[in-house]
Amino acid sequence: MKIGIFGGTFDPIHRGHLQLAQNARSQFSLDKVIFVPAFQPPHKQEIFLLTSAKDRYEMVRLAIQGEPFLELSDCELKRKGVSYTYDTLCEFEKKYPEASFFFILGKDAFEGIDGWHCAAELKKKVRFLAAKRGSCDVHSPEGARVDWIEMPLCPISASGIRGAIKCGRDVADYVSPKVLQYIHAHKLYRDD
Repeated sequence: MKIGIFGGTFDPIHRGHLQLAQNARSQFSLDKVIFVPAFQPPHKQEIFLLTSAKDRYEMVRLAIQGEPFLELSDCELKRKGVSYTYDTLCEFEKKYPEASFFFILGKDAFEGIDGWHCAAELKKKVRFLAAKRGSCDVHSPEGARVDWIEMPLCPISASGIRGAIKCGRDVADYVSPKVLQYIHAHKLYRDD
């Protein structure tokens, strides 16, 4: 079994995330892609600025509802504390002992993996599937096995969506209707 792991803050999950997961799945014949919302990402120490883990988890659940090859894991939320990819991978190895794992991420995150917790061990255990932004050069960390996900240039970012909502702009083109409904119902990303 070939399993894609897609970790992140997903604050909020948007169409670019979903397209990345679907492209990785189809291009590399993955059996499924598991979304893993971080409880507390190690690279974002201002956890108080993040939307609650519960809200981010729920938005991912709504976004992937009805997608047969996309799943959701709450393992990092249950573990609490700082979310390390290496620890998550070890959990999945126990749950799926016969599987091969592919870690889905963007170019910027991929270039920074040498700074990740247990980076050397992680690079031995997993193959990275990375999405480039445009035609720019990429620094590939030594020892990392990587394949590139073919993706159209994606102008969407979670920070841009948060900013647009804060300013009262429409973001219906960037997030699924169910996610947008959740954002409005829970008054996320607004100052009031």
